[in-house]
Amino acid sequence: MKRILMRAGMPSWDNFNPYEVLTENLIGNNIGNMLFPYSIARTLTLPKTKLDTIVPERVKTKEEIDLINKNYDVFVLPFANAFRVSFIKQLETTTEVIKKVNIPCVVTGVGMQKNIGQKTSNEKLDKAVKNFMIAVLNKSALVGVRGEATADYLKGLGFIPEKEFTVIGCPSMYMHGKNLPKIESPILTPDSKVSLNSKIALPQVFHNVLYRISKEYRNYHYVPQVIEEIARMYAGVPYPKNFVKGTPKYFPMKASNAIYKNKKGLSFVNVPSWLSYLKEKDVSVGSRIHGNIAGILAGTPAFVIVSDMRILELVEYHNIPHMLINDLKETDTLETLMERADFSRLQEGHEERFMHYLDFLKANRIDTIYDENGTETSCTFDEKIKDVQWEGPLYAYTSLSMGEQVKRIEQFMGRYRYGKR
Repeated sequence: MKRILMRAGMPSWDNFNPYEVLTENLIGNNIGNMLFPYSIARTLTLPKTKLDTIVPERVKTKEEIDLINKNYDVFVLPFANAFRVSFIKQLETTTEVIKKVNIPCVVTGVGMQKNIGQKTSNEKLDKAVKNFMIAVLNKSALVGVRGEATADYLKGLGFIPEKEFTVIGCPSMYMHGKNLPKIESPILTPDSKVSLNSKIALPQVFHNVLYRISKEYRNYHYVPQVIEEIARMYAGVPYPKNFVKGTPKYFPMKASNAIYKNKKGLSFVNVPSWLSYLKEKDVSVGSRIHGNIAGILAGTPAFVIVSDMRILELVEYHNIPHMLINDLKETDTLETLMERADFSRLQEGHEERFMHYLDFLKANRIDTIYDENGTETSCTFDEKIKDVQWEGPLYAYTSLSMGEQVKRIEQFMGRYRYGKR
């Protein structure tokens, strides 16, 4: 039996209630972080595979390290934009864990974060990334990175492409293997079902365009992705200090906003419910990369408004329809955004990218559910989750009855702590 330990806030095959997810921060601050571990778990779960999850940043003792060494054969570490200044402490902690374990450590899909066109570097970050890469390469064949921007960054630090690292994109895009759902441009009407995603710290023009879309398409919904917004919506939890530096017009800051009171705002604590919601939509649009990748995986046309390099390198690698936020105009509409989108390009090169991903895993001696031709040979993960009664969409407490509001707020207030950081 292959015993795999994977970096993830929670197992993708178990159902957790919203209270657990939010108070323990099992989403790693953003529901997008559920997507790539879910895809990786599906890819790695063979009939005789044991797969458990852990957050290495929380491993503190020698006893915990000893248990990892004793109970597992390989440590798989999915990451997103981990090469960033705000993640240095976690990166350093993870590096120490990797140094101490005596099993292979395989990193899938790690990336850097910076603004588009940004040239400056950070010595402390560069040092942390170098130490991390060296530690991982001592225990794996090569590292899988998200895109060309990250590849250029690592080359600048002295690491060798295709020998020490290779670009694999985001593993979430390989959830369906070599076949992506076929997606065509939507035929828009006033009744079209639209899913919106957003980020508070974006220029006002972005919020203006999304607001206008919400007014033009009555069957819209808005999906907050970061834990601070979800907790605010779900139980009225105050934002942490310094979370909000400015309040853009039209952004739903409070649970009393009409978007939340009228059940137009909703979020999720598991992937199956999120994908089920998106399957019923005609289009997904916004600034969240994984919110829109989830749309693609659900077979829904998705369009990304790109605000930084971590997003740009992924949409370019996977041919995801997009535009730069600096090119967004006040006059843009959902129709003009869709006119920019070429959904046929999603399929271009996808099979080759997927096979390269499998080659990367094979180089690191990781077995998958796919044969040498990329054909699925097992559906163990699907069988494992098919009877799970998943938590459905999360709605704002302001949309509930008075009794339900009191119950939810009493459960959260005074105990909410944004997870263990």
